[in-house]
Amino acid sequence: MEKREERIDNLFNDETGNSVMLPMDHGIMLGVQQGLEDPIEALKRFVKLGPDALLVNFGVLKQAREYLSGLDDPPATILAADFNQMWPSWKTPIDADEIIGHCNILDLGIAEEYGADAVKVLLPLGLSPDLYLDYVKHVSEVVNEGEKHDMPVMIEPTTMGDYIDEERKNDPEIIADGCRIGLELGADVLKAPYPGPGGYEGFREICDNANVPVVMLGGPKRDGLRGVLESARQGVDAGARGTIFGRNVWQRPVEEMKRVVASLQEIVHEGASVDAVMEEYDLE
Repeated sequence: MEKREERIDNLFNDETGNSVMLPMDHGIMLGVQQGLEDPIEALKRFVKLGPDALLVNFGVLKQAREYLSGLDDPPATILAADFNQMWPSWKTPIDADEIIGHCNILDLGIAEEYGADAVKVLLPLGLSPDLYLDYVKHVSEVVNEGEKHDMPVMIEPTTMGDYIDEERKNDPEIIADGCRIGLELGADVLKAPYPGPGGYEGFREICDNANVPVVMLGGPKRDGLRGVLESARQGVDAGARGTIFGRNVWQRPVEEMKRVVASLQEIVHEGASVDAVMEEYDLE
């Protein structure tokens, strides 16, 4: 248990207790992504920005292990533990917009050997009953295996399933249910979506009732930065322990990306306002 707590602490800044995490595990599910064309070079670029943690797949950590081990103060490492199958646009079309299957891709003993500080699993809500049951079983298996290795498990409840109406994808009650299910399954950290405009009180209740750290995910890339930064400010004010924004950070020109990360760091760690960071870093 002591080792588990140490690993959880590694995910967060020693001084503020919060975290700016950068997820770059998208390639295994979505293929080549703008901003992650060369994942090892992207990782090195991200490390220089001083994130508190990186979320990667094992193959990237395997290639970057020597580089990371040579750093005086490397970011914490979270490893994705599952593969979630969606139907790529380049395949012959089928009638399937949601996740159609999943499997475990990580041995937690290997994660421990490679120095991971946590592993992450997806918990999609709104799937067909059989597939959802498979997810619950899988998440439970990862949590149980984590107990054997003192490996913290981050659970990510999402509203991706077709059995949730589009207009309710950001419903704070559904997100709260997902976080509660994740907690009941044994989450050490929750990676949760912010409910969006008008969702502050609902997200505050989620954070208040979680009993474990909640970090806020960013979702698909948005064009304007103000909305991205405002959601970060509101989420942290509501009780989130930080952000784990990916496409809204690295799917931007490199110089702009650097300024976005710096802005998130000031919001999350220093309590800066959105207006202040947008003016300081010349963001629009």
